[in-house]
Amino acid sequence: MDLRVRRAFRRPASLTAATSMRNSTVLLLALFATFPASAAGRPIDGRWGGGPATCSMPFSIQGSTYAAPGGRTQRIRKVEPSGGWWRVELVDRSAFVLMDVKPNSMTWHSPASGDIFELRRCP
Repeated sequence: MDLRVRRAFRRPASLTAATSMRNSTVLLLALFATFPASAAGRPIDGRWGGGPATCSMPFSIQGSTYAAPGGRTQRIRKVEPSGGWWRVELVDRSAFVLMDVKPNSMTWHSPASGDIFELRRCP
């Protein structure tokens, strides 16, 4: 192809960057649109009942804190999302995994104890 013809079909760099940024923004919005908004913006944040928990005494994940039903509030050291599950590590180095996370339900699992609980989002 003649160089003059190729130049005629080339997009300006500013247009290419703007299109790429717009596509990235649309993708991010699509990824988070299926989950309710929360303070930290993660689908796992909120109050959850099920297993040993009720909505009056729930599992609670809020930003950088976690509380088991009837337990004390603990600081979260790190949260690692991976595909459809999330690994939550507390400052005492204990950890649990949240699997099959959906807008109103998820599965809580402790690798240390082997416990598995089906949880539902509390109103």
